[in-house]
Amino acid sequence: MSGFRFSFPACVIAGKGRIVADDVLMLRKYAFPDGIRSSDDALALFALNEACPESGPEWTAYFIESLTMFLVYGSTPEGVIDDGKAGWLMRTITTDGAIHSALELELLLHTMEVASEVPESLSAFVLDQVRLALCPDPRGAYHAGRPAAEGVSAYDLAHIWRVLRGALERGRLVLSPLEALVLREIDRLAAPSDHHPAWREMMAAVVMVERPKEMLRAKRWLAIDDRHLLDEHVAA
Repeated sequence: MSGFRFSFPACVIAGKGRIVADDVLMLRKYAFPDGIRSSDDALALFALNEACPESGPEWTAYFIESLTMFLVYGSTPEGVIDDGKAGWLMRTITTDGAIHSALELELLLHTMEVASEVPESLSAFVLDQVRLALCPDPRGAYHAGRPAAEGVSAYDLAHIWRVLRGALERGRLVLSPLEALVLREIDRLAAPSDHHPAWREMMAAVVMVERPKEMLRAKRWLAIDDRHLLDEHVAA
């Protein structure tokens, strides 16, 4: 988004390369007095975040709050994240399947927590950030913020449970085949002894449930290298 054209006062803020509390007040008052109302407004915030590597907690709160409200309640269908919203968001915040920044990752997680429904493509995509961190050529914001570990760590488990917290039913982890596929890919990237003991307990609790055909589609957002596994999933 380096070529994004900013209007006032975003152009002034972007020129500084940093965002302070007063800048956030200016954005609230002049740039977006009614909040984020369109995808163009949302793209302006993403571009501003990219242009300003220095920012304070006020920007973090404003960025997450404003974009979550737009994505969940400011666009149809209201209250949920459907395939269309999920696809737009994933295209906007990633390169080659990896999320650009820690702030965008937090936005994604918060959006999933606020929405009453999210597609399996989105939860699988967020889980896949752990796989990207464990790959031989790790990349992405999740990898950058993750403490070094050969296998699944307590840090990774906290992230995974944040995504799958609603899937636990009577001791079973009820997942779609796509979500389960990502967990299996993560599992094979390290020796069993390298994974946290609680990881094995989690994997043992997984139960797969097929979604209706209209809910289960081949998700090209999921950046898994082994194409035969995706083919196997689609054919199942």
